Amino acid sequence: MTFHMLWLITILLIIVFTGGVLFLMPRDRHKMLVICGCLIAISVGGGFVIYSYSYLATGAGLADTLSAALRGIFSTARMFIINEDYGSFVVLTENVWLQILFWFFHVMALFAIQAALISLFGWKIIDYFRLRFGWHREVFMIKGSDSKALLLGENIATHDKMRNGRPDRNRLIVFLLDEDEDAKKTYEKVFCFGGIIQVLNRKKDLSYYLNKAGLGKRKLKKKEFHIILFPNNKSSLDDVQHIVEYAKGKKVNPEHLDIFVFTETEWDRESIEAISQAKENDIRKYPYTIHIINEIDLLLRQMIEIHHPVTCVGLNFDKEGVTARDFTVMVIGFGTVGQQAFLRLIMNGQFVGSNMQAIVIDKEIVHKQKHFVHCYPLLDPDLNSSLNICEIKFMGIDARDKEFFDLLDGITDVDYIIVASSDDELNKDTALDIRLYYERRKVKNLPFIAVFEKNGGLYLKKHDEAKTRFGCREAIYKHSLVINDEVNRMAKAFHEVYGGTPPWYELDWFTQESNRAAADFIPAMLKLARIKEEDAENMPALVDDALAEILAQTEHLRWNAFHAVMGYQPMTMNKMHQQYESYLKKEFPISYCRKDPIAKLHICLVVWDELDEISKAYNEITGEKRDFKKYDRDIIENIPKFLKAASK
Repeated sequence: MTFHMLWLITILLIIVFTGGVLFLMPRDRHKMLVICGCLIAISVGGGFVIYSYSYLATGAGLADTLSAALRGIFSTARMFIINEDYGSFVVLTENVWLQILFWFFHVMALFAIQAALISLFGWKIIDYFRLRFGWHREVFMIKGSDSKALLLGENIATHDKMRNGRPDRNRLIVFLLDEDEDAKKTYEKVFCFGGIIQVLNRKKDLSYYLNKAGLGKRKLKKKEFHIILFPNNKSSLDDVQHIVEYAKGKKVNPEHLDIFVFTETEWDRESIEAISQAKENDIRKYPYTIHIINEIDLLLRQMIEIHHPVTCVGLNFDKEGVTARDFTVMVIGFGTVGQQAFLRLIMNGQFVGSNMQAIVIDKEIVHKQKHFVHCYPLLDPDLNSSLNICEIKFMGIDARDKEFFDLLDGITDVDYIIVASSDDELNKDTALDIRLYYERRKVKNLPFIAVFEKNGGLYLKKHDEAKTRFGCREAIYKHSLVINDEVNRMAKAFHEVYGGTPPWYELDWFTQESNRAAADFIPAMLKLARIKEEDAENMPALVDDALAEILAQTEHLRWNAFHAVMGYQPMTMNKMHQQYESYLKKEFPISYCRKDPIAKLHICLVVWDELDEISKAYNEITGEKRDFKKYDRDIIENIPKFLKAASK
């Protein structure tokens, strides 16, 4: 073999190895470390054998053998400081194959040291390659570095198998940090699941990293981008504006970009929604899906999923989906969490044959009650309305006092108890006291008790039928709940079955929430119909006419409750006439005759039996032909279609 041929083979080997390192670096850092370990093991093992063999060839006896072994260890160690003891051995110069092995192990040691140094200390270089050249199908850019952001990032990387899952090499998780955040400390936390860190500053702003990751580049047009902004980031509003402006300028396909914004206040939610719904010449200005997410909402949805009101044993639904008694709830602690939990129960606790009853307990109830009924006027206990969404009794007592347990003595049936004060330990003690009270009285149908624990809860603990704790962040900051939300997919299926026009991302937040609320209630509908979800998907019709009518009435009760929780009130006949006059003057579209989203009025906020009369009056005024009962009936009829569309 000629010298030139040997030189060519050497160059090819170097190119292949270097290419392999550059290929793996941006794709799988863990494999890089494994390869480094293998190279070091090969170098150490092979080098020790070669050196020891060479030293043994120069002597005999036990002392020479021990000396050869020690010298072999020493020379092997010198390999990793790029040194060799080749000139000491006659045996190597006489055998070309030993020479090849000798230099092969030294080359492996050299590559191992270089790769290890890059992996351990050159993480910025690796991150550069991964961000710019990584072959990832999905890029998740998370702005934030607190425990919630890191938790979500790890769950995304491992497909929600945080404790024993392997990071998906097709997903790139990028954490965007502000200059005042500790990038090195965060890197140590995200290294285990393959996340990378990028620091924002004046020169390298959000647009810089969006461009660097390939958003809007033609060659990467099929890559999906998910950008997640956390609420502790005070610039979320500016960031959303920045992202949609950048995406619009780059003509990014709306199907390849999703923006997720965590908000804590109604003010923030409305500000983000204003950006998503901004129009230019009557056309959506930024055609991108902006998911507005609230942490408490995720926690409560999980609570309802664990124990839906329809599963309360005391309600005893018959074959027609009707219960013979009222659904009674108790809320202890009426702060933000208590109020939101109560509203969630109202939306999910409406059944034919039942009037929802509620007892709300808080030592500072006076001011909280006034604020609550101001926001949700249809839930005012002093309101004289035929709707009767929920009969609420507000009480300013302490749940640890004797007066509270005297109150329990006078209540026949309680189905659901929410304990949500601002003190975790007090919540747990109160729940235990209530449970003990009922157990001592040997109550047959014990109420379900949901206890809020703001500092966590047990992630792996199984929830029993009697009580649960909600508040565990590990259970909600998951890919399946935040990114690939099942309820969101079902809500989109609702929209698609009804035509899908306009596109989902053009719908306002209220309409999207309405679809989500309807989708959220489908498991309850199937429970009432005594049908398994996997069976319902392939059924031509869900139920017979008699049961379908009861389910349609249930759907209308749920719809009424949803609008009450959104702050809506009934539109009077006189108001409908006024709205029609405004329509004739081209002040409003004709849809305002049945629904005014500004004043929060709806003509269909009536009991089921009044819908026929409302339909007739509306049609006479507007000249349209609408059957408002049919909307509720259609939802029940289309449940199999919704499930099939969502599964696709």
